[in-house]
Amino acid sequence: DRRLRRDLHQRGQGGLMTTESTATELEEVGPKGLFIVGGTVKEVITNSEARTVRDHLSSLLQVKNLVILLDSGASFHLGSPKTRNLTNQQVLDLIKDAGGEARSEDEALLATINPTDSGDLEKLLNGLQLAASLAAQAGQDAVTIGSGADARSYPKEDVEGLRQRINRALAEACRLPKAGKHLDAPYDVDPCLAHRTFLAGAVRSRRANLPRPRVFTTNYDLVIETALDELGYPYIDGFSGTVDRRLNLAFYGLDFHRVEMTTQSVLARAEGALYLHKVHGSLNWRSVSDRDRLTGLESLEVKQRDASTRDDELVLIYPTSAKEGDTLAYPYSDLLRLLGDAVQQEDTAVIVAGYGFADPHINRLLLRSLATNSALNVLVADPFAVLDDADLAALTPDAQQRQLDDLPLSAKQTAIAALAKAGDSRIAVLTGEHGKFTELARLMPGPSPQRETTTGVATLIEALEHAARGSAHSIP
Repeated sequence: DRRLRRDLHQRGQGGLMTTESTATELEEVGPKGLFIVGGTVKEVITNSEARTVRDHLSSLLQVKNLVILLDSGASFHLGSPKTRNLTNQQVLDLIKDAGGEARSEDEALLATINPTDSGDLEKLLNGLQLAASLAAQAGQDAVTIGSGADARSYPKEDVEGLRQRINRALAEACRLPKAGKHLDAPYDVDPCLAHRTFLAGAVRSRRANLPRPRVFTTNYDLVIETALDELGYPYIDGFSGTVDRRLNLAFYGLDFHRVEMTTQSVLARAEGALYLHKVHGSLNWRSVSDRDRLTGLESLEVKQRDASTRDDELVLIYPTSAKEGDTLAYPYSDLLRLLGDAVQQEDTAVIVAGYGFADPHINRLLLRSLATNSALNVLVADPFAVLDDADLAALTPDAQQRQLDDLPLSAKQTAIAALAKAGDSRIAVLTGEHGKFTELARLMPGPSPQRETTTGVATLIEALEHAARGSAHSIP
């Protein structure tokens, strides 16, 4: 747009476009990214190479302890639901898409509790939860919401019912990839490609004598597990058993080794393994009260069930302000303790993707570790949290080796922007188009694990079976 280019030209200072021809050249290059280390711009990415980022990733992957933290942004390309800036109608559509019923009472309640029609799902659920709790505490059947002439009384059952329907809808929306939802290529035919590429790079690019990578995720979906299954990588997710799988955190102390079949002597540590921790629960976790057969004592167990089962016993931390209190309960407190222990180890790298630093209980662990662990390095990837599109588009390679604060830009007021401006050489931020999880996966060292091998084997088996059937039919 000519007006934008003219504005950028008028702002012409070091690190910004100064001519329309330069703007055109950069536009023709395609998506761009910005890589910042210790508050200094290390690379303005105008092509797909991003050599500085690749080199930085390669060095992080060789650090002794590798920790990976993935949040909802890592699944946006698969249709992961967004929880901010939602209109009331979008909340109702979320319920309908999950197969629920959005009633007229729900519409009226949403209009009262979210009058600006631009809601944060976490605040909305929190408001509904507080309203229902207030009515219960006061021993009332209804609660009044709003002020003045706009105040309305709502039955407690309606308030609690809407909260539960939104929770169910949110869980349902996290069943990815969602059937019937259009995805951009190549994920329309190969949904787990980016996750396989990322995980394969994290595992295969490390030296064999290094500890296993530890993946922590707040996501409920099963995309990581599906990607690992497609790769054929073994992983420990804290569950024991096969038929009756129950959470047993002692299993995080186990590992995989190859053994000689006859003598059972250890030959070598198995390749391609990692540890997976789902700190906010999972769609295939269920809470079960179990009674010990020997002692008769009752205990709370978390078991894995078929993820397609629809019920209200899901073990999940829903996005409300009460979630920090929820993390004090089992099993979340134990899983978060493992994250806290992991980031306190010497010679540790943390790669963060899709996480907007909206969870105080996780932020506290990361920030305290940065304050106390001088051997901790952090890379945060996020496409939108540092600069507006216009400011990002204005950058040229001349901005490299300059402090982000010294450039005539307006950084956003976000936690990730604050990290990007911090003068700490241990903190790196990758933003712009290359901050998307799909692009970060592509930048990971090592070959991209396509599905040709698996597909080829499947085709061979099918051909053999077809040939066998043909031979059987030809026998006189």
